[in-house]
Amino acid sequence: MLQKINVALTLNLKLLVFISLFLLPSHLFSQQKPQPFYPNGTYKEDIPTFESVLEFSLGERPVRYDEAIHYLKILAKNSPRLKLVKFGESYEKRKLYYAIVTSEANHTKLDEIQKNVNQIANPLNLNPIAAESLIESTPAVAWMAYAIHGDELSSTDASLRVAYQLAAGTDPTSVKIQNELVVCINPIQNPDGRERYLAQMQQWAGAVPNSDVQSVQHTGVWPWGRGNHYLFDLNRDWFILVHPESQARVQAILKWNPQLVIDSHEMGSFSTYFFNPPRSPINPNVSNHIKKWWRTFAADQAKAFDRHGWSYYTQEGFDEWYPGYGEAWPLFIEAVGILYEQASTDGSLVKRPDGTILSYREAVHHHFVSSIANLTTAAEKRRALLKDFYLAKKNGMTAFKKGDPSNYFFVPRENPSRVYRLVEKLIMQKIEVKVAEADFRISGLHDYWNSKPSTKILPKGTFIVSLDQPMGRLAKTILEFDPRMSSAFLEQERKSLEKNKDTKIYDVTAWSLPLAYGVECFWSSEKPAIRTKVLKKVPQLFGRVKNTQPVYGFIFDYSDDRAVEALARLLQHGYIVRAAKEPFQIEGQSFARGSILLRIHENSKSLNEEILKTAQLAGVTIYGVNTAFTTKGPDLGGNAFVLLEAPRIAIVSGPPINLTSFSALWHLLDYRLKFRVSILNSNRFSSYDLKKYNVVILPSTRGEPKVYSQIFGDDGIKKLKDWVEDGGTLIGITNGASFLADTSRGFSNVRIRRQALKELDSYKKAFLLEKELDSTKIDSLKIWEGQIAKERPKAEKSSPQDEKELALEDERTRVYMPRGAIMAVELDEEHWLSFGVGVRNKIPSILYTSYAYLSRAPIETPGRFSDSANLRLSGLLWPEARERWAGTAYVTREAKGKGQIILFAGEPNFRAYFHGTERILLNALFLGSGFGTSRTVPW
Repeated sequence: MLQKINVALTLNLKLLVFISLFLLPSHLFSQQKPQPFYPNGTYKEDIPTFESVLEFSLGERPVRYDEAIHYLKILAKNSPRLKLVKFGESYEKRKLYYAIVTSEANHTKLDEIQKNVNQIANPLNLNPIAAESLIESTPAVAWMAYAIHGDELSSTDASLRVAYQLAAGTDPTSVKIQNELVVCINPIQNPDGRERYLAQMQQWAGAVPNSDVQSVQHTGVWPWGRGNHYLFDLNRDWFILVHPESQARVQAILKWNPQLVIDSHEMGSFSTYFFNPPRSPINPNVSNHIKKWWRTFAADQAKAFDRHGWSYYTQEGFDEWYPGYGEAWPLFIEAVGILYEQASTDGSLVKRPDGTILSYREAVHHHFVSSIANLTTAAEKRRALLKDFYLAKKNGMTAFKKGDPSNYFFVPRENPSRVYRLVEKLIMQKIEVKVAEADFRISGLHDYWNSKPSTKILPKGTFIVSLDQPMGRLAKTILEFDPRMSSAFLEQERKSLEKNKDTKIYDVTAWSLPLAYGVECFWSSEKPAIRTKVLKKVPQLFGRVKNTQPVYGFIFDYSDDRAVEALARLLQHGYIVRAAKEPFQIEGQSFARGSILLRIHENSKSLNEEILKTAQLAGVTIYGVNTAFTTKGPDLGGNAFVLLEAPRIAIVSGPPINLTSFSALWHLLDYRLKFRVSILNSNRFSSYDLKKYNVVILPSTRGEPKVYSQIFGDDGIKKLKDWVEDGGTLIGITNGASFLADTSRGFSNVRIRRQALKELDSYKKAFLLEKELDSTKIDSLKIWEGQIAKERPKAEKSSPQDEKELALEDERTRVYMPRGAIMAVELDEEHWLSFGVGVRNKIPSILYTSYAYLSRAPIETPGRFSDSANLRLSGLLWPEARERWAGTAYVTREAKGKGQIILFAGEPNFRAYFHGTERILLNALFLGSGFGTSRTVPW
């Protein structure tokens, strides 16, 4: 019996050894212990180590949020070199902190250092001698930012080792950094995402570590941890500033005006390590001194890696075109921004294609060495770094070419709350905004619709942003209408698309805030001669009710975005609401299409009290009226006032769904509008009772649109069709639209261009007829005197091609699809989906898709892309794409039984800041169940 037990133990031991050799880190067998983080380091013994506080080794497993903050608090308590600052909180109420680490002497004068650095950063009132004195005596500032993506784990652990090194280290390098720098360590930029992902890792962790990157221990489950609570990628939000984490972080950084900013990430497990310089395209607003410093920092960082024999690369994979990344945004406040990308281990270990094992501890070590290397360079070259920072700030205020923008003008006319929202984001970034105290005339004005300059009288209250200010470079970068890539890069991109069918563009090619918001904005190279005052904070919009006890009802205009907030609240609270099909005037007030009417006799006695609350909370002016008789337009008791139905909204979610598409929808409804929305798990769609909802949204998918067929199955597709026929509003966005427009699904009569190539001529003719209808002018003589009307336009006949040739040509041109380009959409101002949307019956939209859509009557097309000559507003749009998307549909609406289908070619509320096209989506949600569906009157 004993012999059998011994044999079994021997076999089990051999099996465990085999498993360990296959799964465990190679360094457990190749060396007695891992490399020390900081060889030959010396430390103050009274400063607690990570291991003594948290009772596990750094890099053994990822540190949790509470553990990280606890350790930093212990360091702050025990080290006079470290101070912990709370600067905000996340959606889930986790506190955001950064640690200030510097010498004890510097800590005694932190306020003075901060004041001096801010003077250097704002050289308007700083003479050269005073500047030189400050540069000589002031420490430089480094902002070390870690873990903005919650599922990129290793940098947070590295940040704690950096904090300990600088709080406790007594070696010459550590002391040099302490004396020459103020180091701000932001250890966890996205605590909500990190905790979500670590909870998944804990859930799926096994007794035996697994190095297979395909296993769920590495992948996690939807919605993973990259994004914050609302699943947004915070590394795209730096100037957009939608989220509290971003707003708090940017304002904290600008209190210090750092000269060095580190942005630490992870990438694919089979890569090595990346750091700047980046590859092309590089934003043309990046200063030359930044490019010089990239090379300087890279050389020292490479030497640090070479000492360990580690692999790394630069100038490959990551560009610096989009200004909204963590290392990109700082470039435009003249800080040297450096990106780190470490191969991911997901908190454990991975087996790589070459058979080597990469452990989590190694990943942490790489980030730590990178951080110390860059801090050492900054400390050794502190004076030169500060001087270049100062000169860039100073010279940037005067480096204007003739004819370039020098001032931007925002007119809060049609939609003031949206302009105020934009201006608020500028002020958050310390961009100086002035307000005109009188009307003024100015020439050389350019807007984003016209290439020719004009002269206008702009009204009192116009907001003015001059680029002749310390934050001028940032202002120019995020406001300019149309930054352009170099010809050299375009040649590279064209070759890559043709030869490899692959792009070198990492993110969107356009982002301009004025275009995204869809506001009235101009730039000029001239400076207006007018009295202005600096705007300290955005004007607060106070709501009010005029005539609180009306005889007939209450009305408010629908032009401003605040009206949607008011409408959403009233519908959610169960009030009977109507919207106007046509503009009208009553009791001395004019109201636009879509204006909201609440009749006293249709609502409960609580209406008057609710109207007061709604006006105050939404900031709208609501008018009480004593009659239904209008002085112009339809009377209030007629059929021009459409009865709305409160939307009961469901959004499809789950692993096949694109997080960017889903997150923007969820955030808009739940956080912005405080409107209840149901989130339906795609894995259980067949079991849901759709009768609970009258609006279902299909966001874009991660893969091809056909994944929706897998989600729904044949039974689910029939179920969804029946639901639409019975009165539902089905909204498809980008790939969701492609699924519904696919001829094999039988949902929509809108056609994907690639599936209707033989009908292109007939669609073009329909488009020309539609354009002619929009511009029709009546000649009464021709009607009454019998003159022959001119012949209707005909589409040009294309040369005959067979279907195979057309398909091949279509496939080739799809390669040149818009990749985040901003394109002009022309609106049908009479359609309810366009109410309150465009200033000039057109709106900028962003598009990142290879799908173009064709529509013709009886399909309604409230928004259609402009002709090829006027299509591109900003970003890269190849000639092939101009021709392909010109005149195609941006948004369509078609009836299906009692219900309707609404399709969007692009993301209408992209990254939660394209407020112009977002308004079309809001109309679909809050007006759609009244204007677009048939309502059954209950017995």
